[in-house]
Amino acid sequence: MAVPADRRLLEPWQDPKAAPYVRIERVTKQFGDVYAVDDVSLNIFKGEFFSLLGSSGCGKSTLLRLLAGLEYPTTGRIFIDGVDVTQVPPYSRPVNMMFQSYALFPHMSVEQNIEFGLKQERLPRRERAERIAEMLDLLKIAPLRKRRPDQISGGQRQRVALARSLAKHPKLLLLDEPLGALDKRLRENTQFELVNLQERLGITFVTVTHDQEEAMTMSTRIAVMEAGQIMQVDTPTAIYEFPTCRFVAEFIGSVNLFEGKVMASEGNEILVEAGAGFTIRMRSYQPHPLGTPVTVAIRPEKMRLCAQYDPEAVNQIEGVVEDIAYLGDVSIYRIRIDEGRLVEMTLTNIQPRTEQALTWEQKVAIEWSPTSGVVLTE
Repeated sequence: MAVPADRRLLEPWQDPKAAPYVRIERVTKQFGDVYAVDDVSLNIFKGEFFSLLGSSGCGKSTLLRLLAGLEYPTTGRIFIDGVDVTQVPPYSRPVNMMFQSYALFPHMSVEQNIEFGLKQERLPRRERAERIAEMLDLLKIAPLRKRRPDQISGGQRQRVALARSLAKHPKLLLLDEPLGALDKRLRENTQFELVNLQERLGITFVTVTHDQEEAMTMSTRIAVMEAGQIMQVDTPTAIYEFPTCRFVAEFIGSVNLFEGKVMASEGNEILVEAGAGFTIRMRSYQPHPLGTPVTVAIRPEKMRLCAQYDPEAVNQIEGVVEDIAYLGDVSIYRIRIDEGRLVEMTLTNIQPRTEQALTWEQKVAIEWSPTSGVVLTE
């Protein structure tokens, strides 16, 4: 039956009636005086490809190990498919984990590595053979079945480790930096393959990564972590376009930040005084009392060149090109404005050219729309 045009289908995390598949309730994990995970609550829904994203030491790997049962919470509870697994040992959880190092047995062949976990569960030989064949075909590694790990490439070892993890048909698959050992081109290709595989199997994936691009490419939703806490949980688009705090805005991609105070409010727009003679007009649906300190966040690709500087124009500034980085598909320009501040702008190289669109020390004017960024108070 066709869905009416005026009715939007809710994603599971938007539907108040949907029950989370993984529920983390106020979980804290201490190591001595260090809070590796600090009062974290999180819901993950069935069939999601969910990413825990953050820099080293933010607590994302500890949270993954808590889900796996390799660590136990100091306080709080963890539920998987409605069952409290807080104190359940790892071998009794409906979970499998793929480690960053892949942890393949060097003396075993590919098919023996895949079979290992099935033997531990004492599955009948016939069923083991069927699952091995299924995984070899699914991951396209059947020609490698008799080889040992040292006889295959890094990308092939990654597939074998994934096949071994999936062979046990886990309800939840945990991946710790699954693509970290691959080179850039192979990593990019594998990202799409992993997403397609997850969609075909319908298994809930939770992955840990510090790679923003990897998380943005593969995830249904992302939890950005810092100092053991979750700073924001949302879709990749919302995380990038609508960060809720300064930390997330700076951590995800590049961003220009203008600090100032609210000097006026007009409907859904506010005026921010961001420097001597520099006023920014921005769309904001949140109330901001006059004098409130705010930060305006503008992504470099949202800025555009002006034909000439107009002091009366909205959100227009003048500056001088200080740095240029040519990346092939785009060029990045760092422009020095008043008081020595630098603003970054990105231009797409649509037409082939032998020279940059702009050059060093060139005087330029740039502008952006009031709807091209966000106003942050944290």
